[in-house]
Amino acid sequence: MDSSFLSIVIILLLALIVLPVAAWIALRKLSSVDKAQKQHEEMLSLENSLSFMIKELQVSVTRALSDMDNAATRLNEMIESADDRLRQLQYYYEYGEELQPLVMQETGNPTVAPPPKSHSLKHKEVYELSRKGWSSAQIAKHTGMSADEVQLIVNLMEISTLGSHFPTQQSGNPMV
Repeated sequence: MDSSFLSIVIILLLALIVLPVAAWIALRKLSSVDKAQKQHEEMLSLENSLSFMIKELQVSVTRALSDMDNAATRLNEMIESADDRLRQLQYYYEYGEELQPLVMQETGNPTVAPPPKSHSLKHKEVYELSRKGWSSAQIAKHTGMSADEVQLIVNLMEISTLGSHFPTQQSGNPMV
């Protein structure tokens, strides 16, 4: 055999061994590049999803803060209204019997203003009816008071009687 023939056979054998190994290495490199590309795309997708979720969370928090501000504003308005109503009720409580004749004089009709009940008796009646389970609307209709005024009296009586029964007036001062 010729040495050139032997050299060609060895080169061909090496080529048959080296080419598949080289192809395998090249495919692995392409595969790892492909994996890296897929991982990069997945990371970008995850980053976009997180960014979107953060934006939605920011919008939700902003909306919640706005709702809380609105609720606080409404609550402050309600507190101011209740304070005004308390001042008005306190005024009527203190001067109501003095104002009753003025109302009767202005209308000229004594039947418009019913005979005044003592405030403490009226309050006690409201409290007792409430304890019997009457609603504020029922008590208001029965006593001729507004439902808000009835509810206020019930609330004030409950606050003033925490831990005790309905207090009796020992000092002679009316209870509010």
